[in-house]
This record gives sequence, structure tokens and C-alpha cells, in this order.
Amino acid sequence: MASPSVWDGSWLPIERDTAMKRFEVGARVVEPTYGLGSVVAVEDAYTRVQFDEHGVKKFMTSMSKLEPSNEPVPAGLRTGKPRKKRTVKAKVAPAAVAE
Repeated sequence: MASPSVWDGSWLPIERDTAMKRFEVGARVVEPTYGLGSVVAVEDAYTRVQFDEHGVKKFMTSMSKLEPSNEPVPAGLRTGKPRKKRTVKAKVAPAAVAE
């Protein structure tokens, strides 16, 4: 009997669908855990999605469970411009009192 660490050729690798799903920026998608969202960035190996109720999530494209969706963007999220981040004003240190 062969040692467990030695491959004896008795199994075959599982064939997987090698075609990765690619989405365009702005495409509506659905993911089982997070629901509906819009693609905001597509990189070589990653896809970023802005979900309607869960914020931005980054997925490894080859392993993601993203599916295309025909659902429109909810009315409250249809702002054309991205939100600006607030800048925090620097606090001015009180001047030393000369005696």
C-alpha cells in the first residue's frame, strides 16, 4: 500500500470553469451575502463593489459569487457626485502668556 504522502494517480483534479466573470464599472451585480450593488472598480485580480446596504467590498474576481442584475439603483443612492470627505481643521495651540 502506498504512503499517504505519495500520489498514486488514483484521483483526478476537479475541472473548473476557467472563464472569470468580468464586469464593467457601473454594472449592477448581486452577491449572496451582501445583496445588490454597483461595480466601482475593476483591477486585474479584484473587483470592488459599492453595495446598497453594506458599503464597499473588495472581491477576488476569480473566487467571487457576483452575478449580473437588472435591478436599478435605489432612488436615495442616485447621487451623481461622490461625497466629499470632511477635512478636520487643525487646532491652534493657545499662545504662551509672557510675564
